[in-house]
Amino acid sequence: MEQFNRFYLWGVNTKYRMGLYFSAAVFCKGLVNALLGSWALETVVLLEMLLACFAFACMETALFPNGKNLLAERRRVVLWAVLANVIFIGCAWGLNWFPGLPLWGGFVLVLFLEYGLAAMWYALYLREKRDTAALNQGLRRFQEG
Repeated sequence: MEQFNRFYLWGVNTKYRMGLYFSAAVFCKGLVNALLGSWALETVVLLEMLLACFAFACMETALFPNGKNLLAERRRVVLWAVLANVIFIGCAWGLNWFPGLPLWGGFVLVLFLEYGLAAMWYALYLREKRDTAALNQGLRRFQEG
């Protein structure tokens, strides 16, 4: 039962992260399409985005599991950033998620990706900092009692 519970919690955490990334990808796709005069989102592109977001969320969850202080390990953070860029930029370019987008628009999307990654890293950092503070407070209570 313990294995099931661990897998279940992993799935919930991964699904949450996937949803965040997928929401951002769909927002960008919808905004770009609207700016280019199209009001439709292709189902195949949405499925590709969902799979890319799931793959990245799985890797992110593996790199930064709950309950472990790993954000201080620069190699993990750099690997996380590289994987994000390879997956999202690679899929956007290779699967033609944004047809008709001018080159400068691609640069704007990459900047938006980098800003989003920085915001997500900060959220992970805050969660880790909060968890560490709670553990330290519990340890102090234990030592005093």
